[in-house]
Amino acid sequence: MKFVHIGDLHLGKVIHQYSLLDIQRELLFELLTYMDEQDIRLLVIAGDVYDRLIPSQEAVNLLDDFLSQALLTYHIQVLMISGNHDSRDRLHFASSILSKNGLHIETYLKENMAFVEYGKTRFYLLPFVKPSQVKVLYPDQDMHDYQSALSFYLSKQSLDYDYQNILVTHQFVGHSSVTSESEVPLSVGGSEIIDASLFDDFDYVALGHLHAPQKVKRETMRYSGSLMCYSFDEVNQKKSIVIVDTDDLSITTHELHPRQTLKKYQGTFAQFMQNDFIEKKDDFLAFELLDETIVPHAIEQLRVLYPHLLQITYQYLMKHNQTSSFQPIQSIQQMDTLSLFEQFYQDVKSQKLNDLQKDVVKTLLEKAGEESENY
Repeated sequence: MKFVHIGDLHLGKVIHQYSLLDIQRELLFELLTYMDEQDIRLLVIAGDVYDRLIPSQEAVNLLDDFLSQALLTYHIQVLMISGNHDSRDRLHFASSILSKNGLHIETYLKENMAFVEYGKTRFYLLPFVKPSQVKVLYPDQDMHDYQSALSFYLSKQSLDYDYQNILVTHQFVGHSSVTSESEVPLSVGGSEIIDASLFDDFDYVALGHLHAPQKVKRETMRYSGSLMCYSFDEVNQKKSIVIVDTDDLSITTHELHPRQTLKKYQGTFAQFMQNDFIEKKDDFLAFELLDETIVPHAIEQLRVLYPHLLQITYQYLMKHNQTSSFQPIQSIQQMDTLSLFEQFYQDVKSQKLNDLQKDVVKTLLEKAGEESENY
């Protein structure tokens, strides 16, 4: 038997006021077409189905359309858990009825982990869990972080090793895992990280939460990653879905094809203004400008060519900010207004005001001072 492992759909995601819902729709239905062509009839979704606890109606409609097509048209059964972005109550609605039709949803922590059985394989569904939720089940147990809470909870579970045991969960596993800007931290100070050894008893672990596709400790414990890029620090990640064959636990991946994605480029303003510098201009873009002076109204001019340009940065400013040192507050307080402006200009531009520029600034400061005296 083969199944597809995905996670972190984040339906309803908005980037810089641009909704990704239409692209997400295309990806989800491309996924169903691929599964049908490959005759794969089981889909595992490892949490963060929605991007927000209270999703938009459009996002809810998309999930409804997707699951309806999966179950009714393609006859694909679905195993789904909640992630830290999901509302347990909303995602759990009607789950007992839906399970009879091949849609198995688990959003609450139970004393005994829920599982779905296919032949000699059991899929255990463990939604996103906080230590406080484990504490409710075991109020007398001392647990202060995710590691101790999940370690104790799993110690109370009983696996039947006559079966192949597969875990579907949504947690931050492994200290060396690759993270992204778009992932919401589960806690403060790294207490959300759990050791991969907690899951050694499972033959395969389908993880959700981290957006970079990656294995953790072994090939059969992995994050599928998100279906597409959700922040510019993800642009170099090779997004894919994971296909697992339970006969030998072999793993393959398959790339989907979003019509628009996030891309990051480097060049001068003049290069970006050349029509042939970037072939695909309708992607969601970020430019790092190599110019050593700020180009006035750069983003407005560039958006004539690149309608979805979301941000620009200047390399020399970023390098300067990383190496510049700050003066003590006492010395700043002793500086006059012109000296403060000179220092500010040098910090931003990495160069000093020339005599002509100083005269202009003096004139403006004097004029501002005269106007303030008139109020």
